[in-house]
Amino acid sequence: MVGFGSMAGYGIQSMLKEGHRHLSGLEEAVLKNIDACRELSAITRTSLGPNGMNKMVINHLDKLFVTNDAATIVNELEVQHPAAKILVLAGRAQQEEIGDGANLTISFAGELLEKAEELIRMGLHPSEIIIGYTKAINKVTCPLTLAFVILKRAV
Repeated sequence: MVGFGSMAGYGIQSMLKEGHRHLSGLEEAVLKNIDACRELSAITRTSLGPNGMNKMVINHLDKLFVTNDAATIVNELEVQHPAAKILVLAGRAQQEEIGDGANLTISFAGELLEKAEELIRMGLHPSEIIIGYTKAINKVTCPLTLAFVILKRAV
């Protein structure tokens, strides 16, 4: 008869690549995702604005270049974490759609996630935080939509 202790190698750990860990609990997994996104945001945040600093980037081809463009920085990074990759995709989408604002998108998302982390550590469930952020979006976009309609009628 085989005991549970000897089956440790047959669980989820045996299915994961070496170097990966299985996290128990929703909050712990969410906090790891937030941490990865915060790291990405910290990389680009210092190049934001008129006093933003340049970054020296060495890409996978060992090509060295200096830039303060977040879209270029994140395109050259080899981001492995799935949550951070989503943030990279959001920055790329902003860059492609508008032509600018990738840094603001990544930095703003990083800041929202930092605040979410504080709320999780205070005991709020992630779904409650999502509801709060959704209410905030509606509160901000409703007056903007109304102002847009009024301006459009005036023209």
